[in-house]
Amino acid sequence: MTLVSDSSPFAERIAAWSSALVLSEIPDDVKEVAKRCIVDWIGVTIAGAGRPQSRRIVDYARQAYAPGSSTVFGSSARLSPVGAALANGTAGHVLDFDDTSYTGIMHGTTVVFPAALATAEFVKADGRRLLEAFLAGSEVSYSIALLCSESHYHKGWWSTATFGAFGAAAAAANAMRLTRQQTTFAISLAGLQASGQKVSFGTDAKPYLAGRAAAIGVEAALLAAKGHNAPASVLEDRRGFIRLLNDGVFHNEGIDELGKTWRLVDPGIFFKRYPVCSAAHAAVELTERLIAQNGLESECIRKVVCEVPPLVATSLVYDKPTNLQEAQFSMPFAVGTMLAHGQLGIEDLTDATLSDPTVQSEMSKIEMRRLDSLKDAEVPECARVTLLTDDGRELTGYLGEPKGMPGNPLSDGQLHDKFLRCAAAGGVTRGAAMTLLDNLTTIETMPPELLGMGPQSAVI
Repeated sequence: MTLVSDSSPFAERIAAWSSALVLSEIPDDVKEVAKRCIVDWIGVTIAGAGRPQSRRIVDYARQAYAPGSSTVFGSSARLSPVGAALANGTAGHVLDFDDTSYTGIMHGTTVVFPAALATAEFVKADGRRLLEAFLAGSEVSYSIALLCSESHYHKGWWSTATFGAFGAAAAAANAMRLTRQQTTFAISLAGLQASGQKVSFGTDAKPYLAGRAAAIGVEAALLAAKGHNAPASVLEDRRGFIRLLNDGVFHNEGIDELGKTWRLVDPGIFFKRYPVCSAAHAAVELTERLIAQNGLESECIRKVVCEVPPLVATSLVYDKPTNLQEAQFSMPFAVGTMLAHGQLGIEDLTDATLSDPTVQSEMSKIEMRRLDSLKDAEVPECARVTLLTDDGRELTGYLGEPKGMPGNPLSDGQLHDKFLRCAAAGGVTRGAAMTLLDNLTTIETMPPELLGMGPQSAVI
């Protein structure tokens, strides 16, 4: 690996690392987490591809982008890599069921993997190179997140899009085997366009922004490959990203530790059990647990009080959601649906569920209270739940790490079961889904001709 000076521009230092990354240098546990991310993302993308928001983006992409060799999930169309990244990045986040990282508070995979996949197919790469590209892009995204810290997110920027664009460019550049200089230009071109605000939560704009960030990264890499340049100082310049989007505050840790500390395993990735914002997960799981432990029926519960830290309160902003997008950022919907249906799954994300009088009645029992004393850097989306029963009991519990968090992980079996349920929701037969799952768990052995058919080739 060619080294650059610690005084070199940040984008150049990142590019020196990401452009030289090869799979043999990556620890086995890191590769395994990366493959879990891919399995999880493809499952939720198959499930999300049929949603109206995803279909609209595919229709638009077919109008705006040329036909090509890159897979579009849920469609027989193949598009240029930019169009495919846009469509797939959107579909991967439309259910809000994709993975979460607390490094920067972001959804890394749904931006980086579509970029890696679209360009890998474009250059007819094999599965090994696709995995390398995804790993490079993921760690770059998280290095930018550490550079800026969580203050960026709390200012109102949606870090999935703002940080993810850098990672998408690094992934696409790695898949295309661009030089260090070309990769620097790609990262810089993407960073100049990085944007996205949290006001998008609860609207069609949020998944679109994930797809847009993936497309920005791919386009940047394609332009860099043709010699299009950009300022290597995009991050640290007084007119650049850090000054404008993060008040000039930065920390070198993320860049200094690229290849030393792998953020896919430290702090790790949260794989979701429920298709709603991760901020609701602790309260939903804890409510379910308290009901089971005490042998309750929902009819016996008079009120549910969910005490939550600031991060949860600022994410779940819809007490009375009027559509499904808002419902995914609503504590009353998440817990109320659990009370009404005894579960919260993809099948519950319907207009009929939201308008169901029983669900509405259960939602009216839910009260969310912000409690700043619950704030904990180790468990930023914890919850304390109290069930008030008709017979006067108060049943209280606390949950810091819901199932799926790095400290309370899903087993491979549980993750694979989620994949199969998502595939079924997307209309895939169990046999085809099992074949696809087998291929994905050994993705590094896939030859170019199989990858070129798309990882959902069994289901198109």
